[in-house]
Amino acid sequence: MEQLLNELEDCIPSPVTVEREIEEQELTEVINTWLASLSQKDRILFIRRYWNGETVAMLAQESSMSPANMAKRMYRLRKNLKLKLEKEGYSL
Repeated sequence: MEQLLNELEDCIPSPVTVEREIEEQELTEVINTWLASLSQKDRILFIRRYWNGETVAMLAQESSMSPANMAKRMYRLRKNLKLKLEKEGYSL
């Protein structure tokens, strides 16, 4: 399958544009700035959950929290990120 896609590469236009790359860089900067504004504990939890894909149960256990409280914490972090993105002009 990979070989077939490589053969077709010259026929299919690239979805990558300079404009899209700039938008992605700007979004990355907004998210990185937001992450830097968090406490170290929240930043680590957020990255472990949403970058590494660790379960809420695992994070809760390691943090000596109930899974319900960890889920609430993750919800608040997501909500905070959403507000930041909306403030910066990203519509979700």
